[in-house]
Amino acid sequence: MNYTAAEFHLHFIAKYTLIVKANYVYDILYVIDQEGQLMVYMKYDSNRPSEEALKLLSLPFQRVYVSLPQNNLTFIPADLYQSEDEGLYQEFMENPNQAMELTDLDYLQIKAVYQYDVLLAQRWKSLFPEAHLIPEFKLNLMQVRPYVPLKGEVMGVVFNDTSTELFLFINGQFQFFNSFEVITEDDLSYFILNLFQTFGIKDKVNKAVVSAVDMEPSFQYKLQQLADEVLVIRANTKLKASDEVSDDITSSYLLDLPLCV
Repeated sequence: MNYTAAEFHLHFIAKYTLIVKANYVYDILYVIDQEGQLMVYMKYDSNRPSEEALKLLSLPFQRVYVSLPQNNLTFIPADLYQSEDEGLYQEFMENPNQAMELTDLDYLQIKAVYQYDVLLAQRWKSLFPEAHLIPEFKLNLMQVRPYVPLKGEVMGVVFNDTSTELFLFINGQFQFFNSFEVITEDDLSYFILNLFQTFGIKDKVNKAVVSAVDMEPSFQYKLQQLADEVLVIRANTKLKASDEVSDDITSSYLLDLPLCV
């Protein structure tokens, strides 16, 4: 569903925050006022934005946060990272001539290098030159942190259309992160069981932490078979909105995106 609050006014645009989830299939837009009220919610095919979406994106928002998928993601232990080696990391990128991004994940004591899709990143930078572009893995790893104990296995699962990211913590230590093409629950089961085999996990992890815009019920059922506990990530603060707006929208994990900056 798309939603526009009766209180949404163009002359307050400078005070609103725009949060965007962008990928190759769809875009999701949230407009939020200073009191945590949902002003606008839209979801549309990324290659066929609606007229309403185009009008909204032409407005001069001052606070813009855009979640983008990343390519060629590589993690480097912070104590091994050397800035003078950035040229070497660049050479191993799929497109060495394209700019490489660097993100610090201090709470994991690692650094991440990656690239954005050039056209996708340029699209949002041309719309909002001052926008904060944020790789979604940074949001996912930040949000899972409170649920990682010093003992046991915690598996993160991020559903993005047909792309699914799996990551793993064992006894509080970050061990694995990768993306897979998942169409069916059998695909999901296959990749998770391979992960279990690689790390010597028997039958189930202690906890699966899930981030998803839309999750197929069959996927949730499969995760319940592979984890003692399944926890779905929600935003730290739920947005205020009319009763017609579902909790999946007003509590979406995407709403924590500004915390990554």
